[in-house]
Amino acid sequence: MKKKTLLALFCTVGLMGSLGFNLGVEAKELNKFIKNEAGELGYDLNQKVPMYPGSNEIVDIPENYTPDKELFQSSWVATIQNLNFSQPGSQEEFQTNYLNVLGDFKEWNMNAMIFQVRPLLDSWYQSEFNPWSEFLTGTQGVNPGYDPLPWMIEETHKAGMEYHAWLNPYRVSNTKFNNAGLQNKTGKTESELAALAIPDLVKLYNQAGILADNNYAVLHPEQVLMFDQKLFLNPGIPEVREHVFNTVDELVRKYDIDAIHFDDYFYPYRITVDGENVFFGTKDEDKATFEKYGAGFTSIEEWRRHNINLLAEGVKATIDTANNELGKSVQFGISPFGIWEHIENDERGSHTPLTSSQSYSGSIFADTYKWIKEETVDYMAPQIYWSFDQAAAPYGDLTKWWNDVAEGTHTQIYIGHANYKHVGNGGWDASWLNPEEVPNQLKFNTAYPNIKGSALFSYNDITPSNIDSLADNLKQRHQAKNQSIELLKKDYFNQKLLVPAKPWLSHGEVLPPKDVAVNGKEVSITASENGRERFYIVYVGEGNEAEVTSNGANIVERIYNDGSGQFKLTLPELVKGNVFVTATDAAGVESKPFIKEVPVEKGKVTVKYLEQGTNKVLDEMTLEGDVDAAFNIEVKQFATYEIIKPEFSLEGKFTTEEQQFSIFYKKVETTETSTTESSSSEKGEGSGSSNSGSSNSDKGSSSSKVYAPVKNLPKTGEKQSNIIYVVFGLMILSIAGIIFKKKSTR
Repeated sequence: MKKKTLLALFCTVGLMGSLGFNLGVEAKELNKFIKNEAGELGYDLNQKVPMYPGSNEIVDIPENYTPDKELFQSSWVATIQNLNFSQPGSQEEFQTNYLNVLGDFKEWNMNAMIFQVRPLLDSWYQSEFNPWSEFLTGTQGVNPGYDPLPWMIEETHKAGMEYHAWLNPYRVSNTKFNNAGLQNKTGKTESELAALAIPDLVKLYNQAGILADNNYAVLHPEQVLMFDQKLFLNPGIPEVREHVFNTVDELVRKYDIDAIHFDDYFYPYRITVDGENVFFGTKDEDKATFEKYGAGFTSIEEWRRHNINLLAEGVKATIDTANNELGKSVQFGISPFGIWEHIENDERGSHTPLTSSQSYSGSIFADTYKWIKEETVDYMAPQIYWSFDQAAAPYGDLTKWWNDVAEGTHTQIYIGHANYKHVGNGGWDASWLNPEEVPNQLKFNTAYPNIKGSALFSYNDITPSNIDSLADNLKQRHQAKNQSIELLKKDYFNQKLLVPAKPWLSHGEVLPPKDVAVNGKEVSITASENGRERFYIVYVGEGNEAEVTSNGANIVERIYNDGSGQFKLTLPELVKGNVFVTATDAAGVESKPFIKEVPVEKGKVTVKYLEQGTNKVLDEMTLEGDVDAAFNIEVKQFATYEIIKPEFSLEGKFTTEEQQFSIFYKKVETTETSTTESSSSEKGEGSGSSNSGSSNSDKGSSSSKVYAPVKNLPKTGEKQSNIIYVVFGLMILSIAGIIFKKKSTR
C-alpha cells in the first residue's frame, strides 16, 4: 500500500476535498492525475486508471521499489542534430563534454551508456565504410584528427559501465526542404528541391558539402529512397543490407564495444498532411524494388517485413560470427516503437486502438514479436513513451504485453521511458505534470519478471532545468521534470546495479579475484590470471555469501579490469561486515565471490577530569566501541567547581587510534554560609577555601549529568540557595493562607 501524497504547485485543501482528492490515503490502485478548473494538480480519487480502456483491471502500483540486483539502467545520448551532445571544437573540448555526460551517468548509477555513433550514414569513429559525422566536425567527411570512440569506450569502462554503440541503419538525411540552412547551402528554394529526382538531389547534397564523397548514398544514389522530403537507403536491396553488415562488423571487430544498438527507424513512419494520414508506399516509392526482389510474397507489406527481418537476422549473425572468432560477447539490442500490433488486427497484439501506430504493419514493418520469440536480439528496449492513462497507448497494458511475449525466451526486455514528455507534453497533458509518472512506471515494472531494466529518453531530460531562467508559462512543466529527477535519483537509481547477465554470450568460466586485502577503508584486489573478467564487483555487508551478494544495495563499486592486475578502492567508511568481491565477464556472467572476513575493530576514548593544573577532580572515564561508531563525552558538574568550556567537540567517532580528552575545572571561592549549606546538603565535598581536592571524595559524592551549554550551568551554591529560598517562601505563603482562612471563618 502506498501512501499517496497530493502533488500540486497550487492547491487548497477545500478545493481538493470537493474534487474527491485525498492528501494521505493508502492505496494500491492508481488514480488519475488531473489538473482541475482552478489549475490545481493532484490524484482524483473518483477516477481509477484501468490497464486499458474498457478493462475491469485497475493499474496496481506496488508500495515499495525493490529492484533486482541485475537491472539495466541507462539513458540515450543522441548526436543527431547535436540533440544531446554539442559539436566540439577540439579533442579537448570533446573529452570534457563526454566526461561531463559520464559524470552525470555515474551520479545516476547508470550501468550502461547508449551513445549514438552513427546518426546518419556517417560515424563518430574512424571508418572504412562511413564518412566522419557532420555533428562531430561541422562538415561530413572532415577528419577531426582523432578517433573519439576508443577513448570513449575506455573511459566508460573505467566508470564501471558498458558502452552500447547506437546506429541508425538507413538514414541519409534528416532535414526537410523548408529548412533555411539547407536552402542556403544548396542555393535552391523549397519547391526547387522538391522537384529534383532522387539521384539529382543526392548529387546536389554532395556538391553542397552536405553528403561526403565517400557517403554510401553518394556512391550508390540508385539505392536511395525518399519520404517526407528525407532520404534513406532502400531496405529492399541486398547491397544495402551488406553495407549495414559491414558497418556492424567493423565496429565489433575494431572496437571494444559491449553492444550494437538500433533504434526504431526502419521503413518510415506515417506522417499527417492536412489532417490525413500518409503512408510510405502510397506513391509506389518501392514498387520497382518489390517487382525485382519480391517474388514469392503475397503482398508488398509481407515483403517489407521480410526485408527488415533479414536486416535484424543478418546483424545478429554478423555479431555472433565476430564474437565466436574473437572471443567477444557483443550484444545486439533494438529499441523499437512501443506497439507491435493491435489485437483487432492480430489476436497476439495489445489492447490498443486501430487509430494508433504500430510497427508490424502500416509503417516501419518491424516484426519485433518474431525477433523476441526467435531470440534474434539479446535485448529489446521498447519505447513505451506514454502514461498509464493514455488511451491510445496505455503504459500498463503495453508493459504487460512485452513481458508476456518474452516469456520462455532469453531475450531481455528493457523499457524505454518518456522523461522528455514532462516538458514536451506538460503544457496540456496533466499526466506529465505528475513527477511520479515515471517512478510509478518503475515500480509497476517490478511486478513483471521479464522486465529487466529501463532506459530514460533522453540525456537532456535527466539533467535539471534552471527554473528561474524560464518564462512563467514553462515553469510548471519544468518543475515537474525537476521533481521527477529528484525522486528518481533519490529512490530509484540509488544503487550500483549490474547489467543483466547473458550467459549465451559467455566464453567460459569466470573466476573471482586471486586475492583481496582490506586495510582500514582501502580494499586491494589482485586479479585472477583468467583474463576473461570485465569488471570486479565489490560488495560490503553483514551476513553470509548468499545474503550479501544477492542484494544490489550491498554493491559499493564496479571496478574495470584494465589488465593491470592490481586494483585499489577507497571506501567512504570503514567496513561493517565482510567484503565479497566477484568478477563479471563481458557477458555479465558473475563468478563466485572471494570472501574477505574483516574483524570488527574497537576504538578507545579516555576522558580525564582535572582541576587547572594536574589535580584530578574525578577518576578518568574510558569509553569503548566499534570503529566509526559515535560517542558522546559526558561532562560532570560539581557544586564547588566551574567548568572551563572544552575547546573540542563532545561528540565524535571511535577510530583505530586511542583518543584522549581532558576537561578542566577551577575552584570557586564561596561564602561561609554557602559552604555550610553545601556541606550539609552535599555531605563529603571539600570546603570552599581549599586549593586541593580528593578525587576519591569527589567520585563518591558528586552529582553528574550530560553536558549542557556552559552559560546555563548554575554557579556553585546557586542551586542549593535557590531551593532554600523557594521552600522558605512556600512556608510563608502557607502560613499566611491558614491565617487568612481562619479570619474568614470567624
